[in-house]
Amino acid sequence: MDTKTRIRTAGIYIPLLTGTLSVIGSGSILYSIWARRSTKLKDPQHRILGMMSIFDILYSINKALMFLTYPAGLGVPTFGNVATCSLQGFFTQFGYAAGSYNLVLSLYYFLIINKGMKKEEFARVWEKVLHAIIVICHLTFAIVGVSIGLFNPTPGFCYIIAGPYGCQNDPNVPCRFLDTAKYFYEAFAQAWIQLAYVVIIVTNLLIWLFVRRQEKEMEKYKTRSAAAEQLSDMEKKSSYARSVFVQSILYVGAFFLSWSWATIFHLVNWITGVSVPWITLLINTFLPLQGFFNAFIYARPRYIRLKKKNGHMGFRQLIKLVFLPDDGRGKSTVANQDRNSTLRNSSTGEVGSDRNVSKKDSNMFKSFLSSLNRKNNREASNTSVSVTEPKEKTITWSDNKPAQEADEEEGKTEEGEDTNGDVSPEGSSNPAVEEEKSEEG
Repeated sequence: MDTKTRIRTAGIYIPLLTGTLSVIGSGSILYSIWARRSTKLKDPQHRILGMMSIFDILYSINKALMFLTYPAGLGVPTFGNVATCSLQGFFTQFGYAAGSYNLVLSLYYFLIINKGMKKEEFARVWEKVLHAIIVICHLTFAIVGVSIGLFNPTPGFCYIIAGPYGCQNDPNVPCRFLDTAKYFYEAFAQAWIQLAYVVIIVTNLLIWLFVRRQEKEMEKYKTRSAAAEQLSDMEKKSSYARSVFVQSILYVGAFFLSWSWATIFHLVNWITGVSVPWITLLINTFLPLQGFFNAFIYARPRYIRLKKKNGHMGFRQLIKLVFLPDDGRGKSTVANQDRNSTLRNSSTGEVGSDRNVSKKDSNMFKSFLSSLNRKNNREASNTSVSVTEPKEKTITWSDNKPAQEADEEEGKTEEGEDTNGDVSPEGSSNPAVEEEKSEEG
């Protein structure tokens, strides 16, 4: 096997790994959005990211299965045929919608930050139209490509090229789309990619200029000793704009890292007329990774917030908190687990359980109530009043609820979360308390 064939083979099988990673990444975004759908689906940003993730999953699965759909007998160990090659081309073209949603996301950030547009206005005026354009265009391109036989094997994948394979180098084999394939490729693939480049670069440049201008204005107000409320409001707006800009730039970086290789391949092929194997390898490696990159970018803001609030947690716990849904009471499932997990003793480094802490608090409270009852009994026995007074009610502590639930009844637990519903730390009433009740009786 020569070097060129090894590169082609690697380009066919590497997407099995990178495509799987992208499916996991985009799937985690969809899972997080759906788990908190009551709030997140009201936000256009999450709806855009959701659609981007759906198309990325389609594209990544298609790339991961290339070794099954690329036609056999073309110099690399694959198992497909002409029909599966057309199927691969269909989902490649349809999956390109994932890249188009980067354009929509950048446009959304621009309108929200620079133009001050409300999310509701964007959803009413822009969102439905943009969704319709992207889905209809890419679906139409995919259907047309399959119906006219436009998708044929290239050296590394099935897409728009003159067919059958190798007909350009064999004058005895007639080529379909020999003169027109390049125009179809430009219209179906490169036109929208180049449009996305322009829109993404321009909108993010304008967002950066807007953020920079706000920061300069804020500095001027600081030197003029502006009112505290006005300065605080400006700082909040500037901070929000900067955070949105950083998030937008990260998504743009993922887009360019994933999609630029296809443009480079097109330019090299257009200039030299040769398909360079190593560029094909880079296309098949990085194009399926956009969903994987997006997952980390999507998790970043929530991860930073949780890290500030829960500095004691490790990376794995925080990632679970980012993606796992809230339970029915609006509380993170990982927070529930963390409440019952082991706690590290700050002075000795020993590990104790929440159950032991709860028992300790319960015993302290019972001791306090017992001393209070004894004091009341002494005062009642020493009184000289002849009038019979009503007997004071003896205060007892019942462990029908854990100490955690008693705290919640006074003011609810931290972050307004409900109790986990346990009857007691052991699941039944505390026998020590029952014994105390009998003695007091």
